[in-house]
Amino acid sequence: MPSDLFDCNRCGACCSYLADWPQLTTARDRGPDGPPAHMVTEDGYMHCHGDRCSALVGEVGGRTGCSIYERRPQVCRDCTIESPSCLVARRAFGLVVPEQRSSLDDLFTPDGSSGSSAGNRRG
Repeated sequence: MPSDLFDCNRCGACCSYLADWPQLTTARDRGPDGPPAHMVTEDGYMHCHGDRCSALVGEVGGRTGCSIYERRPQVCRDCTIESPSCLVARRAFGLVVPEQRSSLDDLFTPDGSSGSSAGNRRG
């Protein structure tokens, strides 16, 4: 499937997939060029409303954007079009994905729940 069918500004799935995902992991993330302090939890995650990152503007599968795009964390920068993280998130929201299997698919059970017994740390 050609990448031109994927448009991050008409998706937002990766920004709404897991509250545990948008974690600040680099010195840049935690510095003045990283996300604004009011959008970060004390334990170093982006604030989320449910599983949705508070920086996401718009509706998943429709017009979306990041309100802190230039200051977004590295984990967001690494989630590129058709990356394994992108594909897993798109599948979870029923959005178009290539037929190939993602290497992250094994982390989740067929019903979409996490295969891990750890669960959602914010849940």
